[in-house]
Amino acid sequence: MKIRGTWAFAVAGIAMLLGVLASACSQECPECNCPVCPAQVDTPPPPVVNNGPCTEEWVHMPVLINFPTGGAELDAQNRAILAEVVRTAQTRQDIRRVRAEGHTDTCGAEVNNMALSQQRAENVALALVEMGVPREMIETVGYGSTQPRANEACESRSARQSTELSRQTNRRVEFSILVCREGTAGN
Repeated sequence: MKIRGTWAFAVAGIAMLLGVLASACSQECPECNCPVCPAQVDTPPPPVVNNGPCTEEWVHMPVLINFPTGGAELDAQNRAILAEVVRTAQTRQDIRRVRAEGHTDTCGAEVNNMALSQQRAENVALALVEMGVPREMIETVGYGSTQPRANEACESRSARQSTELSRQTNRRVEFSILVCREGTAGN
């Protein structure tokens, strides 16, 4: 039953996010050709936090922020995606915390990948704070290349070229949110 509830939450989140992204801008952004123009995104109000009794549960969000090789800076398109996520989250009173989870591809030294993944998560957290999310609600963690979403190879130049899409998929920040399931405390 817990899995079914989480799955329903994820499906509803995807549908809501796609609807918000599709309706946010009637035309492509002239600056970056992204579907949501950062110049047209207003700063959302601070989140409403409900501190009543509940059962807290971490839920994975179906949103990815991708990065170039070796990069940790957010581009205009990623900032627009974050702004829409924040705006959508503002309507939810059950969100207690947000965790930005940084990842890298498998190429390079793992010590460097760990630092880079943490920097990616920190940069996303900073952008969320700039958009009105209180810093104390945000956690960051860098996983390096320990949790790839796609298989990739880094042994040779040709292997890297053939798996570039997989590597791009792995260079990301994902989100989990801590939600408060009202009326479920002590059950």
